[in-house]
Amino acid sequence: MTATIPAQAPAPSAPTGPRPWLQTARLLRTEIRHSAFVWSLPLLVVLFSYDPYRTAAGYPVLWPVRSTVVLNKFWPDMVIFAAGFSAWAGSREGRRHVGDLLASTARPACTRQLCALAGTAFWVLAAFLAGVIVLYVRTSQQATWGGPPIAPVVVGVLGLVAVCSLAFTLGALFPGRFTAPIVAVALTIVTLWAFRQAVGDNGGGSGAIGVLSPDGGVPGNDWGLFYPVSIGVPIVQGAFMAGVAVASVGVLGLASRTGGVGWRGALSGVAAGGARLRAIAGSAVAVGVALAVAAFVLAETANVADATSTLQIPVIDNALAGTRPIPYTPVCSSAGSFPVCLHPAFRDYLPQVTSALSAVVAELAGLPGTPTRATEVSQAALPQAIVEGNGNGQVTDGVYRFTMTNAVALVADPGMLRDGLQQDIVHAVVVGSSGKIVTSTRPNGGKTTGLQQNNGTTAQQAVEDGLLRALGSKPYPVGGPQNGPGAQQFQQQQDEVAQAAAKFAALPAATRHAWLVANLTALTAGTITVAQLP
Repeated sequence: MTATIPAQAPAPSAPTGPRPWLQTARLLRTEIRHSAFVWSLPLLVVLFSYDPYRTAAGYPVLWPVRSTVVLNKFWPDMVIFAAGFSAWAGSREGRRHVGDLLASTARPACTRQLCALAGTAFWVLAAFLAGVIVLYVRTSQQATWGGPPIAPVVVGVLGLVAVCSLAFTLGALFPGRFTAPIVAVALTIVTLWAFRQAVGDNGGGSGAIGVLSPDGGVPGNDWGLFYPVSIGVPIVQGAFMAGVAVASVGVLGLASRTGGVGWRGALSGVAAGGARLRAIAGSAVAVGVALAVAAFVLAETANVADATSTLQIPVIDNALAGTRPIPYTPVCSSAGSFPVCLHPAFRDYLPQVTSALSAVVAELAGLPGTPTRATEVSQAALPQAIVEGNGNGQVTDGVYRFTMTNAVALVADPGMLRDGLQQDIVHAVVVGSSGKIVTSTRPNGGKTTGLQQNNGTTAQQAVEDGLLRALGSKPYPVGGPQNGPGAQQFQQQQDEVAQAAAKFAALPAATRHAWLVANLTALTAGTITVAQLP
């Protein structure tokens, strides 16, 4: 008989586990849920309310100006938190001495590290973007022209990613309880130092560091209204930040302390991490360094454009944006015989400007040099002497051309705008030009430029201040020696001018005007003395 061998049942297949990408997603979700950065959110809300948001509320409602708060205020406030918590997360495995225990887990060390970094960066960027949304929504409810700039947001996001990546890598390489505070303070100091470089000579005279710093000075009010904002500067800043972030992640993958291939393995080709990890990490370092160096070199070429008086990267800006004016339709006053036109971004200030200019023109009606209309221009369109003297504009060909860039204090004190506009008109009619730029030679052979102010004669000053007093404005600011042998004589002259101005302002308006009609030519020629004033 032949024995029949029963057929064997097929061996059960091994259970299939979750896919690798699903495991990574679960790990990332765990890191996000357990990130220590969440505990800093209440403090960030308070800081945001009292620093960036409050600062933006004090600026005129202009998109280009208010958007600077994103990088000048909010971004620096976020740096210390992003750096501290990222370094704390990066040093977690080394600080707890669990490297050997985690070496036996199924997921590679680089995956764990990147998920921990991403978990912290998620909350950092979420807090940053939430603050930006609040600022932009509030501005959109008030602004009368333009739209939300995207460049500051992109640069801020890339900058925070760079801070998180660098701090996380430093924490992983040098784990310890004091690593996080040391890294946070160190990166904050670097940020402050870069800010000091950025505000020096508008960034252009401070080298590449000043250009690469996202945190800088507050521009004039007409910045980004008449001419486009430089696109080259944010591109270079973003490229530098991206390079720092990519290089930091590459170093994280190469360092043996963080579970990477190790420096010797990266060079010799024998590494526990495998050829793929070695190639990716090494390429990341090379690409990141190359990107940062290229951005640094481009930042060295930055200069201040003549047409816009703002910082630019010539290679990028000339190719993409250029210096062509931004087209707009001005808003003009419809009431009264003195037309006033403003940029539509300043629509809300048109009644104040019209009221101030109409009052001073009515006081000077019929006198030679009195303008017949007024129009706003960019600060770059005015002579340097006006800008250096903190003036608002000048009268040429019967037109008062002025800028609103010095009107930052409008929100706090609208009277400052009235005073500045009326001072310009009265000074132009009674005295003439506000001054000129002169060049002097230093003892060491160098040259310096400065404003030589045209104060006029004492009689002109008295009439000018008397007219301004009658209008309710402050006297025209007159420069003179405050100490030394000439200080006493200057003070005596000013006391004499003040007494004569008070008498002239007390005259009836018709009497003042009649005297100006008869004597303005002699007054502007300088042949009338203070004693001859009524």
